[in-house]
Amino acid sequence: MPQASTLALVLSSSPLHEQDKLVTLLTAERGLMKAVAPGAAKIKNRFGSLLELFSEGEFHYYWHEDKELVILSKGEIKKSFFTMVSAAENVFYFYLMAEVVLKFIPPNHHDTRIYKLLMAILQGREKKLAVDWLLLYFLVWFLRSEGLLFNPDRCSNCQSHGFDRGWLRSDYRGLLCPLCKTNERQSLGREELAFISWTVNHSPEDAGAWSGRFAPAPLIRTMVGKIEYHGEFSLQSRRYLPEFR
Repeated sequence: MPQASTLALVLSSSPLHEQDKLVTLLTAERGLMKAVAPGAAKIKNRFGSLLELFSEGEFHYYWHEDKELVILSKGEIKKSFFTMVSAAENVFYFYLMAEVVLKFIPPNHHDTRIYKLLMAILQGREKKLAVDWLLLYFLVWFLRSEGLLFNPDRCSNCQSHGFDRGWLRSDYRGLLCPLCKTNERQSLGREELAFISWTVNHSPEDAGAWSGRFAPAPLIRTMVGKIEYHGEFSLQSRRYLPEFR
């Protein structure tokens, strides 16, 4: 039985059989990994709070060549975000981020950007940055990292730029300027487009330096709609966010 260890964030944990848990980890190097945590459903178990949502830990595991799931043997918490993530004002925002990654990222997705992005978001919230702006930043960069973000500075039809408002194509694959739009309903204003461009060279910690003024909720809904469209699924967590009520 081969054995290995990995640094990972916990994205989900659910009961499996009577005493075990099924855990999904976002590893720093190998993307998503599904694992069985033996005995983790017991009141007293070897994992303790390691399996809480968005705990970062060093996980030791082994596997059978003919089995899809790995088996966790032990782990060590590197950083616990449990108190912050589970706070009433935060929890559903973080559930949504976890759900996006779980539904969109395939197993063995060898790209460290999503792991680093989530860590930056978690650290930003620890520093009291607004959680709705952090969610928006996450959504924009998630789409960018997957190659799905439209160019916010150019019309996808006539290639013009510098317009004050752009209209999203119905397939979310580009913006149209005022001269090219037809019956498109969703539009983004100048400041929303500027924010999308601004995120290219700024981290979540720079949010205080953003000088624009717009309510993030409409753009959050647009980014979530784009993820759902391309992923061909519905995000259940969004129903609990004030931005969708």
